Amino acid sequence: MDQYSGLARIYDYLVSGVDFEGWIDYVEALMHHFNLRAGSVADLACGTGNTTIPFARRGYKTTGVDIAGEMLACARNKAAADGLEINFIQQDMRHFTLPEKVDLVTCFHDGLNYLPDISDIKKTFLRVHENLNEKGAFIFDLNAVIWTAGVDHNVAVVDEQDITLIWETSYNDIINTWQIKLTGFVRENNHYYKFTEIHSEKAYNPEDIAACLRESGFDLLGSFNAFSFDPIQHNSVRHFYVAQKLNRGDVK
Repeated sequence: MDQYSGLARIYDYLVSGVDFEGWIDYVEALMHHFNLRAGSVADLACGTGNTTIPFARRGYKTTGVDIAGEMLACARNKAAADGLEINFIQQDMRHFTLPEKVDLVTCFHDGLNYLPDISDIKKTFLRVHENLNEKGAFIFDLNAVIWTAGVDHNVAVVDEQDITLIWETSYNDIINTWQIKLTGFVRENNHYYKFTEIHSEKAYNPEDIAACLRESGFDLLGSFNAFSFDPIQHNSVRHFYVAQKLNRGDVK
């Protein structure tokens, strides 16, 4: 996918300060809080594997799903270097099918914000439901409306010895979409390569997400201000959701 052909080569540099092990600590805390159990997990929009690899390190049977082959190539290399067996699959999460059902599905770091319409959210939730074992869990995050809406049109530059990055950002308040134009100049050996990519993130209201979960056969167990057990507030910038698959007879 061209949108990630340049980003894949520098993505781990961009997120080098993120404590991804801490993300999985939080997931396990959420599961413990709701008395959920899992031995297998599928991580949607897994990218270069930063939220997938920690699961495998902890003994989960792990699958990573992403639409971008370039990102998955990085993830496979990292998993191999760690001696981890992870099944990475290139699929669109709106239509994904796993080789076998799992106990837990996750989707982190704005993955769902990349879906352009609430109908795409619904499609994804239905696929998650189909690929979960009975009473399986679905844990995911979304950037909040207040955070994306607060982004002004501006330009930011990172200029270091081997890399220069230029972000041009804007927010469309009619369709609640944050757009980022990323231009990079990256040195590899004695050469520089340039790439330009457009990324868009859609902001969704918690009420719409809750409705989609119900309509897709889930019980919404809780929604939280990120990395806490505090309820979502007006000024929350990232939301986490914990849902559980209902039995067919329980779906209303």
